[in-house]
Amino acid sequence: MDIDVSDRVALVTGAGRGNGKAIAEELAANGATVVVNDLEDGPAQSTAESIRDAGGEAIALTADVSDKEAVESMVAEAVDEVGTIDVLVNNAGVGQSGPFLSRDSDELFELNLDTHLWGSIHCTEAVVDGMVEQGYGKIVNITSIHTKNGVGMSPEYDVGKFSLLGLTKSLALELGREGVRVNAVAPGWVDTRMTDGFSEKTTEQIVDLNPLDRFAQPEEIADAVMFLAAPASDYVNGHELRVDGGQVPIDSWKHDNR
Repeated sequence: MDIDVSDRVALVTGAGRGNGKAIAEELAANGATVVVNDLEDGPAQSTAESIRDAGGEAIALTADVSDKEAVESMVAEAVDEVGTIDVLVNNAGVGQSGPFLSRDSDELFELNLDTHLWGSIHCTEAVVDGMVEQGYGKIVNITSIHTKNGVGMSPEYDVGKFSLLGLTKSLALELGREGVRVNAVAPGWVDTRMTDGFSEKTTEQIVDLNPLDRFAQPEEIADAVMFLAAPASDYVNGHELRVDGGQVPIDSWKHDNR
């Protein structure tokens, strides 16, 4: 299986920690030059330094992906420094959500859509012309286990991730003939900062519904992304690869997480 991405440049958003950090490190370990994006400079620099310490190549650039002009500036700077973006991983995300009946504003819907959907649109717009011009590109969007059934008490997050899956499917049809493959990875529950705040009861409930009896590790999500970013997946397009351990859907959040 060919997972060598030497001479490729990869942009990973939200790569300062968690899944994004693991994805950036995995791409670098397989030869890519990585543009490490994060909202905060400290985490972005830390990931880039860890890549360089391991013998890889990386630069760190901050930008809020929901800000179109900031994304355009970031990509322009990246292209100037390391060349055309060959691989884009739209990983930046937020976890804030809550019961629909308790909402008193549109703030959380706007936050989730601005980050998950519009952030991915902005980043894709900024890199896709270069991909089409060279006749090659890989775009991997990070969706969620939520796109299988949704999860009760989490409408804002669900809408953000479902919309990103829709974007994935549509762009795959349009861009495939241009040499650009668009796919998604849908993680289940992963041992990251986002799940660190779960109560013991919530964690037990999730693990009890998982045939593997545990959360995923970020490196396991990175392995799936690596496949879709590499030549090994050149005939895979418009696919959502679920990495959830066979998780049984949680129909409603009847616990004390929120």
